[in-house]
Amino acid sequence: PQLYKQMAIASDFDRVFEVGPVFRAENSNTRRHLCEFVGLDMEMSLGYHYDEVIEVLHAMFVHIFDGLETRCAPELAAVRAQFPSDKPRCAERPTVVHWEEAEAMLAEDGAEAPPGLSDLSTAQERRLGELVAAKYGVDLLLARAVMTS
Repeated sequence: PQLYKQMAIASDFDRVFEVGPVFRAENSNTRRHLCEFVGLDMEMSLGYHYDEVIEVLHAMFVHIFDGLETRCAPELAAVRAQFPSDKPRCAERPTVVHWEEAEAMLAEDGAEAPPGLSDLSTAQERRLGELVAAKYGVDLLLARAVMTS
């Protein structure tokens, strides 16, 4: 599928989205990792800056969340009866938290900040989400690191 998406981009398609099965052959014995799932993959050409990807992904997630709320209201009501939750809060524009700000928010909260650009632990991800929700009033965020090399 990757080759076909790249061929479509090379053929002057600006964006190509694919929804399909994904199979991973890795040892992932955690609740957060699935070996088989349906994935959404995207390729897109960049006009000016890679921030365009952030804009497209934000608009896509907002569209998905809004669509689920309207088209799947009965199903969401059934799920929320067992697992209470609210509609995801999304800003009109993407909420981007730069890595340094994320580290500072976690450190200020007393949580251990990740060293350098290493991955966040599950607890750190959850806490950062809570801190961003409290500070910005949103549930959808992008933590962004600027690579220097």
